[in-house]
Amino acid sequence: MLQPNPNPNPSLKSRSTMSAEKPPPPPLPLRRPPGYRDPSAQIHLQQHPPPPLKRRRRACCRICCCCFCIAAVILILVSASAAFTFYLWLQPRLPQIRLKSVRFSDFNVGTASGGEPVLDAASTVEVEIRNPNRNLGVVYGRSSVALSAVGGDVSLGERRVAGFSQERGGVTTLKLAVKVEGEVVDGRSAEVLRKGFRSGNLVVNAEMRSGVGVRHGRWATAPVEVVVVCGGVRPRGGGSMQPKCRIKVFNWVFIN
Repeated sequence: MLQPNPNPNPSLKSRSTMSAEKPPPPPLPLRRPPGYRDPSAQIHLQQHPPPPLKRRRRACCRICCCCFCIAAVILILVSASAAFTFYLWLQPRLPQIRLKSVRFSDFNVGTASGGEPVLDAASTVEVEIRNPNRNLGVVYGRSSVALSAVGGDVSLGERRVAGFSQERGGVTTLKLAVKVEGEVVDGRSAEVLRKGFRSGNLVVNAEMRSGVGVRHGRWATAPVEVVVVCGGVRPRGGGSMQPKCRIKVFNWVFIN
C-alpha cells in the first residue's frame, strides 16, 4: 500500500529552512541632532603639552631684564636724591681762577739757519686761585698753563704744575715761568708778533687745565676736567690788564 510522502516538495523545505537561519539585517543607525551629547560618554579633559624649552628661556630672560631695569631705575633715583641733598646741604661751587699778570723777560723773533722765522720768549705768569666754599675743600689734579698769540696760532710756551689741595676759603697764588725756544712761525705771524710786542698791543691768550674735585673730611669726589680760558691779555709796562676768563666744564660747557 502506497503511503503519502510527508514532504512532497523537499526543495521548498530547504529554502524555508535557509531563510529562517539567515540573520535579519542590522538596523540603520539613528542620526543625532546637532549639539547632541551622549550622557554615557566619558568626558576627557584636553591635556596641553608642556611649553617648549625656548619659551621658558625667553620668559626667564624677560623677567631678568625687568628686574635689572627696575633696579637701575631705583639706583638712579637714589643717586639723584643723594646728589640733590648733598648740593642743598654743602652748596659746592667751582673755584675762582684769575690770571693776574703776564710779564715777558725775553721776547725775540729771529731767523733760523734755514731762513724761517723763529720765536724765543720767556715770561712769568701769575695765577690766583680762590676757594669760595665754606664747607668744602678743593683738590686739584695735575694742571697746566699754556700761552698763545695770534689767535692761538703761535705757542708762547706751556708749564705743568703738580697737583695740590686747598682748605675751605683758601687762596693760592701760582707764579709760573713759561718759555719757548726755537718756535717756527710763518712770515705773517712773525710780523704780527714784532709789531705787537714793540707797540705794547700784543694780544696773549692763556689757557689753564686741571682736574678739580671737592673734599669733605675723608670723603672726596672724582675730579672733573675744568678749562679756564682767558683771552685778550695785553702785557704793558711789565704787567698786564685784567683779562676776562671763562670756565669750561667737561671740555664743552661754559658756565660763566
